[in-house]
Amino acid sequence: MKYSLRKTPSHLHLTYKYGEANGGLLGRNLVLEVEGNVLTLEVDLSGNLLARNKQSAWYLDAVGLSTNYHKLKSLQCPDNLVRARLIRVWEGMQEPKLRMRLVLNPRGRYLYEVAPHSLFMGGIQLDVQAFLEEESETTPTETEATSPETEAAPMAEADPHRKHA
Repeated sequence: MKYSLRKTPSHLHLTYKYGEANGGLLGRNLVLEVEGNVLTLEVDLSGNLLARNKQSAWYLDAVGLSTNYHKLKSLQCPDNLVRARLIRVWEGMQEPKLRMRLVLNPRGRYLYEVAPHSLFMGGIQLDVQAFLEEESETTPTETEATSPETEAAPMAEADPHRKHA
C-alpha cells in the first residue's frame, strides 16, 4: 500500500561521510510504500537536475549525490507534516524496518536502509545504516561511459577538411 506524505517540494539537507560537503536538495512526491513490516520512503529528486543554470546549488548538489551516493550519511527533512505522517504509520506497526529510495532520474535510483530520528525543532532525520547496492539502479558516470575508442570516432567524422558530396 502506498501513502502520499507530500506532493509539493520540500527542502532536504544531506550529509556525507568523511567530511564531504553537505548538500541541499528539493524533494518532491514523498511517498511511503508499505509491504509487510518494511516501509520504503521514496523521494523524487529528479527536478534538481532540470535547472537551467548548471551552476545552481541544487543542480550541483544533485550531481554530487549521483557520484557520492555510496557516501550518504543522513538526510534531514524539516517538514513537520512528513514527520507526523511517517510516525503515524511507524507506530501502527510491529517491528518496522525503514528504507529510503532516492530517485534521481536519469542518473539512478538509490536504496538505503535507514533509522529515523525525530528532530527537536520538528522534522525528521534518516540516518543511513547501509546502502542496498543490489536493489539500487546506478548509471555509470560520464567519464566511465566514454572510452578513448568512442571519443575518436566522432572526431574523425567532424574533420573540417573532409569534403561532403
